[in-house]
Amino acid sequence: MYNKLFFNFSFLILLQTKAALIVGQIITRIQNRLTKLDDNSDDIRKKVLVLKTDEIGDFVLATVFLRELRLLLPRARITLVVNPATFNLAELCPYVDDIIIYRQKVPRYLRPFILPLRAFRLGFYTLQPEHFDMALLPRRDMDTDYSLYVAYFSLSRQRIGYTEHIDARKQLVNKGFDLMLTDVLFDKKPQHEVERYLDFIRYLGGNPSSDSTEVWLNAEDEEYADHLFADIPAKMVIAFCPGAGKANRQWPPDRFIELGQWLKMVYDSSFIIVGGPGDKPVGKYIKDGIDQQVIDFTGSTTLRQTFSLLKRCRLYVGNDTGSMHLAAAAGIPVVEISCFPDNGPIGHWNSPQRFGPWKVPNKILQPKKSFGDKSDPSAKEHLNHIHEISVAQVQRAIQDLFPEIIMTGT
Repeated sequence: MYNKLFFNFSFLILLQTKAALIVGQIITRIQNRLTKLDDNSDDIRKKVLVLKTDEIGDFVLATVFLRELRLLLPRARITLVVNPATFNLAELCPYVDDIIIYRQKVPRYLRPFILPLRAFRLGFYTLQPEHFDMALLPRRDMDTDYSLYVAYFSLSRQRIGYTEHIDARKQLVNKGFDLMLTDVLFDKKPQHEVERYLDFIRYLGGNPSSDSTEVWLNAEDEEYADHLFADIPAKMVIAFCPGAGKANRQWPPDRFIELGQWLKMVYDSSFIIVGGPGDKPVGKYIKDGIDQQVIDFTGSTTLRQTFSLLKRCRLYVGNDTGSMHLAAAAGIPVVEISCFPDNGPIGHWNSPQRFGPWKVPNKILQPKKSFGDKSDPSAKEHLNHIHEISVAQVQRAIQDLFPEIIMTGT
């Protein structure tokens, strides 16, 4: 029943895409007759549209792309489209000229009915008058936000993105999307997403200068963290992040409590708990369970404030979430507790090999449950075993990282 429903949605999306292509071709012909665009052959007046409408962790990893794009096109006018959840991170980005919010949060099964119209309105009425030379879509996985529709209806001369044939899931969800691209990228090799972003820059003709991620703060963000850390004992401060976007990615909260009590006893640690508004109940539960030397920040900080707090910690322990990528960007050691089995396919959208902590000392703990030889990699049952990771495993990971943890305090 599920596969049949999925197929029907795929067929609907294909019909929508064909209709959108026809509309776009008609609009383009009309526009070409009414308007003669300037030839922006160099980057002096080039206008570039970047669509990065996915989640927090994805945005943090993509900061390398934004920096290297600016270095490649130092005089171009770059417009960045983001979702509301990541705007707080994007708004201080020094590498873009304009930021536009794309509000794409609607119930999952209503997306094919609502988002195409929203994408058309944003692309044609807001972005098309800017006459973009190039639209870049650096996301490799399936596009559930109709970001490509936004790029297509912006009438950008060149639209560059990854093929719908990356995997079976994307081929179903984005059926026909390749027809909206002028440049279709077929990169399927397994690698971390940061490396893939840099390969995108190379495709554009750039030579990346660095593979470091960035987060941009202002004085108020730093003052906020300084003020709050004044109330935390000058000990080894550890950040816990018990939340995640889905329940199957959350390590049991009782184990965070047991781990916290051990860390207090062995290392005399203090703790902060970070997360979004939806994590407040679990944050309070863990704080009450550990009892002392804990400050719960769940649901009370912006993303930049969270980053500023993480910069002042010695270690991050938590699930695969946006806060983990903020911690890595802050340069602190990370213990990631992943729901993804340790022998799962590297190219999977939950794989730590693609989305693990970048360029910091880290330990990634994964369940031993296996993908069978004939397993469907999209089946959810493969990702429901995070509870198999024990407190003792996390303790050993922290002990293994301890020399690096000490170094973060010097």
